[in-house]
Amino acid sequence: MKQVILFLAAFATALLAAPPVSTPAKYAIEYTKYDFIDSTLNYIQFPKGKDAFETFFKKMDSLVFENRGKVKIMHIGGSHLQADVISGRIRDRLVKEYPGSSAGRGFIFPYSAARTNTPSSYGSQYKGIWDMSKNVLREVKKPLGLLGIAVSTSDPRAEFTLLLDKYNSAPIYAETKFRLFGYSDSNNVVPVLVVDSTDIYGELDTLTQSYVFKSPRPIDTLNFAFRWADSAMQANVTQYVVDSLIQDSIFRANLDTTATDSSAAKNDKKVAQEPAEASADSMFQGGCDIMDTLCLEREESQKSMLAACADILDSTKKTQADSMQVVVCDSLITLSKTMSAVRPRFTLTGVISESDYPGIIYTNVGINGARLPHYFENVCPLFEKELSFLKPDLVIFAIGINDANVEKFDEKAFRNNYETLIERIKRVNPNVAFIFETNNDMYRKVRRRRYVQHPVGEQARKAFFQLAEKYQAGVWDKFSLMGGLGSMAKWEKASLAKKDKVHFTMAGYHLLGDMFYKALIDAYQQHIAELPALEPIVPEVPATDSTQAQADTTKATPDTTNVQADTTTAAPADSTQK
Repeated sequence: MKQVILFLAAFATALLAAPPVSTPAKYAIEYTKYDFIDSTLNYIQFPKGKDAFETFFKKMDSLVFENRGKVKIMHIGGSHLQADVISGRIRDRLVKEYPGSSAGRGFIFPYSAARTNTPSSYGSQYKGIWDMSKNVLREVKKPLGLLGIAVSTSDPRAEFTLLLDKYNSAPIYAETKFRLFGYSDSNNVVPVLVVDSTDIYGELDTLTQSYVFKSPRPIDTLNFAFRWADSAMQANVTQYVVDSLIQDSIFRANLDTTATDSSAAKNDKKVAQEPAEASADSMFQGGCDIMDTLCLEREESQKSMLAACADILDSTKKTQADSMQVVVCDSLITLSKTMSAVRPRFTLTGVISESDYPGIIYTNVGINGARLPHYFENVCPLFEKELSFLKPDLVIFAIGINDANVEKFDEKAFRNNYETLIERIKRVNPNVAFIFETNNDMYRKVRRRRYVQHPVGEQARKAFFQLAEKYQAGVWDKFSLMGGLGSMAKWEKASLAKKDKVHFTMAGYHLLGDMFYKALIDAYQQHIAELPALEPIVPEVPATDSTQAQADTTKATPDTTNVQADTTTAAPADSTQK
């Protein structure tokens, strides 16, 4: 009884003290025009009950009823999650509608510096030359963390910027605390957070290979730069890089005057140009992507240029060379030697941001093409260390589409791989709750523009339910509610899926996100409905002058009456303690 009354008292206090929390009411989704979707299956199934969700639901209760605490959710998968359209839709609903509050953006990364697509929910910019490593590559050269991706740089100009509210019509994120995960090969370069043109140095946490930053004010744009221990060397190399761009143009201009092929000369000038700063979500700025033929051509031309310079500076020919060519070539060769020297290098594996406010932290984790083994310890040894700073209350598994998109699907190996990943997560938080998304229906490409139905959807669905039974998890049966085997063709016809019949269009991802959000909130609302009924508290009546006078008269009566009065006075306190 005491716990019930205390909970109700806290609830009443929260209603008075906290800002109003929106309620989900009836969250309607327009299904009628999609007759292939089985909307009756849009709910979270609990094959072994909801006991494992008790901790998650209690944290939601604290947030919803008391405006207190943070609820942390991680959604992990492959390309569906790197794009962050379905997960972004769910996040938007949770932080904008119900419960209606954000406690931070969670894990983020400058994907543009890795020359891959940035999640659709925030912007990413960078400067300088970076190299990349990620968990889906055949050879992973760097220790990876939770996000399964890393970028490294030894460029003195290197910076990156993350714009958290870039696509929000009104600001949502007001972050004050940041932890940057990364390391220097020789402890000779550190990251700095730049706020209002001021460098803010972080506190190094050597045990976790991370830097902790505190912003002097809430911010939604994170700008990180790097400072070398040898500041003079950083300044010199920076100047060499800037000078090289000028000298490169001058040298090409000299070569162009003797070129007979004017069209080729024009193309060389175009290739020689380099933008002054990084554009948002640039795919190819800095180093060369393997598909970037212009960049590769430029690298080849630079090699040819150095060879030509060596020839010009040959002692037997130097006297015959143009004086400007000699000056430029001297500088270019000096630059080449400087740039080839060992320079400070920093490797970044992720950033996590939080605010001081109660609310939802919803992190998406995904790499294009990722399978379950890509998050194992041999590939991502820093996974658990970084996950401990999120310590999710709920993990939504959307990984499996790439594991199943094979000629022969091994259901047992699939379950074993999931168990390995689950154990990694449970070592960080033993009380974490899980929800499995069954795979969407898909087709396999057999030759150009020809796709055939892939009949493994039902096998994978069975494996997900077996895993849910073992770990007392929930299941959102996406495969069945989409329409089952062959449904992806119908989704494509309705402009909800792409031609590859594996991925969805923006409209399709938004629809899936809306459906999952509704299923999740419905499950939580069911939990609220099942809470024990709370007895009302009878408010005490404030004492008036007449009642106070009566109490004084009572105190003046014989001792036997005093005993009765004392018993009467103690009664409300006793009833409260039952």
